[in-house]
Amino acid sequence: MTGNTFLDVLLALVIGLLIWRASIAVIRMLSTPPPEIDPEDIVLVDQDYKCSVCGAEVTMKAVNAMEDKPPRHCREDMVPVWRPA
Repeated sequence: MTGNTFLDVLLALVIGLLIWRASIAVIRMLSTPPPEIDPEDIVLVDQDYKCSVCGAEVTMKAVNAMEDKPPRHCREDMVPVWRPA
């Protein structure tokens, strides 16, 4: 019985160490802030979008020039809405 108890304790310590290391890695990943957006990449716009699934609408006032995709809602791309000025 002594041999099994030692192996059980050793296995529990190894599993505990792996869980601890994984937890520390996740905490470090979550605590790292995202990179700053360069202000020169921001473009002022006035574009309305509508969700084709639920009908929610959003007005974009500024967008990242490097990002050319429309916003997403209900896991779908929103469609641009034209409104006369």
